[in-house]
Amino acid sequence: MSDPNLSEEELNAFVDDQLNPADRSRVLDAINRDAALQRRVAEYQQIQNLVRHAYQRPPEPLRATDATPAKARVMLAAGLLLGLGLGAGWLLHGFKDSSVTPSGVVIQVSENDPAKWEMALINARNVRKAYGDKKMGIEIVAYGPGLNMFRADSPAASGMNEAAQQGVKLLACGNTMSLMHTTQQELNPRVGVVPAGIVEIMQKQKEGYAYVRP
Repeated sequence: MSDPNLSEEELNAFVDDQLNPADRSRVLDAINRDAALQRRVAEYQQIQNLVRHAYQRPPEPLRATDATPAKARVMLAAGLLLGLGLGAGWLLHGFKDSSVTPSGVVIQVSENDPAKWEMALINARNVRKAYGDKKMGIEIVAYGPGLNMFRADSPAASGMNEAAQQGVKLLACGNTMSLMHTTQQELNPRVGVVPAGIVEIMQKQKEGYAYVRP
């Protein structure tokens, strides 16, 4: 269950890196212990990235003066998605055509859904093709129910082996592994482990990686 002491404003401030060190540490600790909070933060991050990269110039200010920061963020992203039909492919295309090239791409998968995993693998292949020989880090990070797709007997095993051979990093969330009582020996041998999946995603964004969630 999500921590009732954390407000939407605090979570948004966390994503925007506007908390002081003590509050940031407190919120991060709550996120690491709560899968529901991890999903909410990931959603806020995705919206933030859509807003940041969808336009090469800032969009017009919202007219809804009574909207809370969280509602305003959702309203703006919804307008962008409906008006322009944005998706992961469009976002990456925008990066490629702009003067700012991301240092890499981090792809989140948090659902136990083979179709989502196939889409993540396709995204990884497309990024590799789009940038050719240019140095481009690509990570697929799994946490929550998505961890199941990293198991040795996963139906996505062949695709993951191919991705790993092409230099894609496959990273499992250590916190999720602990919660699901899963050992590294039960995972595909190509998979590495990071302490917390959501923290890995946030760190890569700070390093200039584009963020994609299929």
